[in-house]
Amino acid sequence: MRDTFSGSTNSVSTNQFKISIRCSVLPLYSASVRTTSLGAECSIKPEGDECPNECSDQGRCEDGKCVCFPGFSGPDCSLSDCPGNCNDKGKCVNGQCVCDPGFTGPDCSSESCPGNCNNKGRCVNGQCVCDPGFTGPDCSSESCPGNCNNKGRCVNGQCVCDSGFTGPDCSSESCPGNCNNKGRCVNGQCVCDSGFTGPDCSSELYDESTPNNYVRSAPSHSRTQPFFQPKRGVTKAEIEIK
Repeated sequence: MRDTFSGSTNSVSTNQFKISIRCSVLPLYSASVRTTSLGAECSIKPEGDECPNECSDQGRCEDGKCVCFPGFSGPDCSLSDCPGNCNDKGKCVNGQCVCDPGFTGPDCSSESCPGNCNNKGRCVNGQCVCDPGFTGPDCSSESCPGNCNNKGRCVNGQCVCDSGFTGPDCSSESCPGNCNNKGRCVNGQCVCDSGFTGPDCSSELYDESTPNNYVRSAPSHSRTQPFFQPKRGVTKAEIEIK
């Protein structure tokens, strides 16, 4: 910010930002005081050599005329040469728009997207439209097949299925105990391999085709026959000595 003083006096001073400076001038000259990051400085020039509006701080004054910085024009350098004057959503620097947060484009007319969609999607009206395989407000997360069919949660691009469901997309019903690797799961029910039975295929079928599979009867006081051969399909767990 600049404080300008002119007249026939031989000195001027300013207390801007608690900085005090005194510029000595000759008659018919004026002095301007500019505060800088290092302090303050004096600019002395002949009276009548002032530029309009101090060139709006967007140019320098030479012989009473403004020489505008790139990106500005007009008698006082107040006109922006940036497209659309940056639509009041940014500032013009050297003829190019430096957009405010949330806006982008040559003229700052477009809403920007978070993280520029991480180069994994495109920005449409301020929202990311993610490429296949990615999701999230900024397309930073890997997506899961079928969004896990609302039967699980997506973790690092893989479905972690809810209880009772399985498969890459959690679309299949799971079977108890995964059929204990002794059968296959069909629509949530175990179809057991030969020789096994039960809801989870954990029970072994009694094989009556082998003579060794006969079970000796109970002690002599039992009223049962000396030997007992189970019916086909009876499991070992169901055979009891009477």
